[in-house]
Parts: sequence; structure tokens; C-alpha cells
Amino acid sequence: MKQFKKPIFLLLALAALTLSSCLHIIEEINLNKNGSGTYSMTLDMSEMKSMMEMMKGMGGDSLSAASGEDNSMSQMGNQLSSVGATIKGVQGISNVKELNDTTNLKFGYTFDFADVNALNRALKIINKDKFESKTEEIFKFDGKNFERTADGDIGAQMKKALSENSGESEDANMDMVKTFLADMSYKQIYHFKEQKIKKNSNELAALTDEESTYTLELKPFSEEQANKKVSIATKLKLK
Repeated sequence: MKQFKKPIFLLLALAALTLSSCLHIIEEINLNKNGSGTYSMTLDMSEMKSMMEMMKGMGGDSLSAASGEDNSMSQMGNQLSSVGATIKGVQGISNVKELNDTTNLKFGYTFDFADVNALNRALKIINKDKFESKTEEIFKFDGKNFERTADGDIGAQMKKALSENSGESEDANMDMVKTFLADMSYKQIYHFKEQKIKKNSNELAALTDEESTYTLELKPFSEEQANKKVSIATKLKLK
């Protein structure tokens, strides 16, 4: 990320604004009862592809602009997905894989963790290196209780970065941001491989797969959700 002067999530949001399209962030965990599991983060920008192809089809300046956006997003995607070196040697982390699909504009990473403490160590490093965000204990798990804190909220970080870089006409710029990014989603999916969810503190979340999967989809730039002061945080009781 060293070649960019702004955090990756700000650049992604600006790219979405330029192309009048959408992006989706998906955070997913498969958790075993002993605390081990697999974590993945995916940035899906595939909805922008059709917009870029349309611009290329128009030719002229639009072609150059679309090609430039394509290259910029590929570079950003590569920066986001390249976590192998970032978390190399972190105790309890293994099987790191990177997703850098420049054709379908999907980027991200996945890795196995020995326990939730190892997961938190890795995420602390990734958030600092990739998102310029300081985090501590994002997840907590003791075998019967699982917690996702409000720390490391990428959607909130994007809103903050855009607000700080909106310039003099802050209100007008943020209104434009909310319009273009209203459908941007930030989703958390947690699969409990050997347990079921007995109690969930986040009312917006859905429980599926016989209450063994937790899914929360937030829209960081939605006026309705902003008024409700929704949060990615949750506390789950497991059985």
C-alpha cells in the first residue's frame, strides 16, 4: 500500500463513485468448537465491470478513462489481496491464500487460524498495513460465547475517510457519496461447524442452516441504517 497516499478503503470508495456503481465487502469465518477455523475477506467489485465495459465500448476519452480505472482497481486489488508477506510468521496462522481475480474484479484473502487469539493477531497486522486502522481484540470466543466487537469496522472507516477528504463543500459531497454508495454492502458470515446459536444480540442478523450460521448485512451509506445506528458488533451464546 506504500504507493498510495490514501487508505485503500478510501480509494475503493472513490473508484465506486467515479463509476457510479457498487462494491461489496464480505467477511466470513468458519469456526470449530476448539476455537480453530478459517477466515476470509473478499472485496467484490464485479458490478463495476459492466460499467467499465460500457465505457470502453463508447471509445475515445471514455475508453482511456475506463482503462485507467481498470488498471487502478487492479493495483488496489493486488494491494488488498497481498497479505501473505504481511502475516508471514504470525503464530497460529497457516494456509494463507490470496484472491486476485482482475477479470471479475474480486480480491481478498483467506487463512487458517489455530485459535481466536491468533486470528486477532493477524487481523491487527492486516488492518494496520492495509487499512491504516488500529485494532485490538476484534473477536472473542470461550467455547460457549462468541463476540464480534465494533472494532475494525471497514464500512465506518470508509465513511470517516470520505468525510475527512470531502473538502470545503462537505455536506454536498457527502450527499453525493450517500447517493452513489447507498447499495454498498458490508457482510459478516459466521459458520459454527459443531455448534448452534442459542442467542444473538444483533437484531439485524439472520440465523440459517438450523441456526448454525450467522449473517449480518450492513449498508454503511444507507440513511435508514444510519438513523438506526446499526453496528457490526454482536454477542452470541452457543450450544
